[in-house]
Amino acid sequence: MGNKNSRSKHERSLIENMQEFNQIETDQERHEKLLEYYFSNDTDFMDRLHVFHFLRQHVFQSNFSSPIEDKLFEGGYKVLDIGCGPGTLLLDLSSKYANSNFIGIDVEPMFPQEIKPNNVKFIQADVSNGLSFGDNEFDFTHIELMRLIYTSDKWDFIFSEFIRVTKPGGYIEVSGRRVERAPIFNKLMDTVNTSGTKRNLDVNLIYNLESKFELHPNIENVHRIEKKFIIGPNGSKIGLITQDLVLTHFKTEPLSKILPEEMGISEEEYKSMIEKDLTEEFKQSRSESIYVRIWAQKQLM
Repeated sequence: MGNKNSRSKHERSLIENMQEFNQIETDQERHEKLLEYYFSNDTDFMDRLHVFHFLRQHVFQSNFSSPIEDKLFEGGYKVLDIGCGPGTLLLDLSSKYANSNFIGIDVEPMFPQEIKPNNVKFIQADVSNGLSFGDNEFDFTHIELMRLIYTSDKWDFIFSEFIRVTKPGGYIEVSGRRVERAPIFNKLMDTVNTSGTKRNLDVNLIYNLESKFELHPNIENVHRIEKKFIIGPNGSKIGLITQDLVLTHFKTEPLSKILPEEMGISEEEYKSMIEKDLTEEFKQSRSESIYVRIWAQKQLM
């Protein structure tokens, strides 16, 4: 009962934060609210995922780049978010576009299950097993690029699935990240990629996705947008948030177990590399985090 009540309280708090955030009119005020939310004393794993959403929103000054906002306001627009995580994007959108409908799917049920707006539905499902929706069902399909989850042989099928369920004339948008890094950060990321390649993961997917869209016969109007900023204190408070997200990512499992073994060092040496060497490198260097959006339109029949 205690866990259930705690989850309900967290879900209610999240929705209230979304509503408050959407009432903020100026970019500067939204920026300050983001910093206030992040640097509070109770940010846990779920909170960090929510902040990641707001961080990306701040960088792009929008939740999406596809030209769909007028349709969302008109209502009746149907949106699918694949790999929705805790549902932050859809909760944000549903608050702003109350007359449109939103569905999120994810393998892990991190999303709200008890308290959510009436125009949002969450489903626990694995896109690599196929989507349970009919052909041409959604006006806008968004997918978070899960390059370290699905093997290379599954991506063509996943790609075909989110095209299949999108209506002709509808839009598809993929969100991802890449980094340009200094030596220690580069060594860590190269090790992540080497480990991923051994498991048959497509670690270069973010670089190849645009061409996949362009070569697909049912896709047109392909666009790629990148926004970059510096990780660490040289990138102001946003850079510090990103630094903390990166350090936390490397310090948590499974990376904290896999990477020391791959690098041939002890877990203590690895811990020192993250907490001391990488932190110092971020102070001295200008490693960049680059947020990527690729969006395209499904051809009319």
